[in-house]
Amino acid sequence: MMQADMDRIYKNMPLEKIPWNSETPPEALVELVESGKVKPCKTIDLGCGAGNYAIYLAGRGFEVTGIDNSPTAITIAQENANKKGVTVTFIVADVLGDLDEVKETFDFA
Repeated sequence: MMQADMDRIYKNMPLEKIPWNSETPPEALVELVESGKVKPCKTIDLGCGAGNYAIYLAGRGFEVTGIDNSPTAITIAQENANKKGVTVTFIVADVLGDLDEVKETFDFA
């Protein structure tokens, strides 16, 4: 989907109506974190959308960067992180294209 299409979705649809937007992280991710199999580390969330999983990880001590191609999604994600009182670096970039904005390496994706 093109950036403009994704941005239009985030601008015009309530978050609860966006099919891929889930505030609850997947069980597999929760299991990895809660069991300690993946410990807090430098993490990237590719296609972060509204930032739900990035925020979950940041709340558990991970240093998280969230990437999405929708500027509106990134704005929503930053607002959500602020509301939850966690720090996440959010970047507008196309994960299927050019990621020049990402200058770091990560331990977990």
